[in-house]
Amino acid sequence: MVLKIYMTNITSNQLIIGNQRKLKHILDTNKIDYIDIDISDLKNNHEKQFLQHTMASLNQKMILPQIFHDDQYCCDFDGLISAVESNTLKQVLKLDPANGN
Repeated sequence: MVLKIYMTNITSNQLIIGNQRKLKHILDTNKIDYIDIDISDLKNNHEKQFLQHTMASLNQKMILPQIFHDDQYCCDFDGLISAVESNTLKQVLKLDPANGN
């Protein structure tokens, strides 16, 4: 089971850059393992198409960063912040509290 963070390294949008940095900080601080997937990298085109299709099927805007647990949608950045504030981070990220992931 892998937590995936869909993000981009190519953007001039300071809000997206800041949100990506804060998201990684929150996960690192909570010792949550993840992989980040840069959808602006051509080698990740399949992942980008998956993200676009999934977000469209969920009727969600594709505002980066987006968080998935394997292929299951968890939340966007705002959802992550809400989970931290309500102390439901592990539940929102679909992590097993028994083993940390």
